[in-house]
Amino acid sequence: MVDRIDIYDANLNRIGEMDRIEAHLKGHWHRTFHCWIVSPQNDGQLLFQKRADTMKNFPGLLDVSAAGHLEAGESVIAGVREVTEELGIVLDPTKLRELGERVEVADQANGQRNREYQSVFMYRSDVPLESYKPASDEVAALVWLPISDGFRIFTGSDESLKLSGFTYEVSGGTAWEPFNMTVSRDAFLPRIQRYYLTALIMAGRLLKDETPLAIS
Repeated sequence: MVDRIDIYDANLNRIGEMDRIEAHLKGHWHRTFHCWIVSPQNDGQLLFQKRADTMKNFPGLLDVSAAGHLEAGESVIAGVREVTEELGIVLDPTKLRELGERVEVADQANGQRNREYQSVFMYRSDVPLESYKPASDEVAALVWLPISDGFRIFTGSDESLKLSGFTYEVSGGTAWEPFNMTVSRDAFLPRIQRYYLTALIMAGRLLKDETPLAIS
């Protein structure tokens, strides 16, 4: 758990450091690391994690493959530790593809005021989900979203779809097992911008070795 984080002004100039929860309550700008895992299987697919029901923020919702706050003084690339901590796999940092920064502003019902600069990366991986060892206190399941299916649900062409993956939920936390789940857009962590749709587009470009890759 990250306790101290760097805080910034709106121009991403560092102005100090603060306890993470306090920074959220006061609405200070801070930085996070996002990593999307991309697989060439099923004509291209993007990995989503299902947040554990015990998580304080957005429990049970689907979110970025791995993400987390940067510790005070930590470099952006050092945020790759989040992938190992959350998913239980080790990445080669030299193969990360940087998409840039995106800004997210949101106020939550619990009083937290989120003001984030999110450094977004993608990573191509052929590792099967049964080999992942996610942190069960944070991650309830991992599911693949095929790019073509993602386009349909995030443009409104389909209202729901079936996803396949692995979960701790079937066994009550004792085993990592395959499962299927049917989801609508409400199953995903809500975001004002079309982040997931853009990530799907970029995943397709990455698999075709097309450049540039970018996020906003």
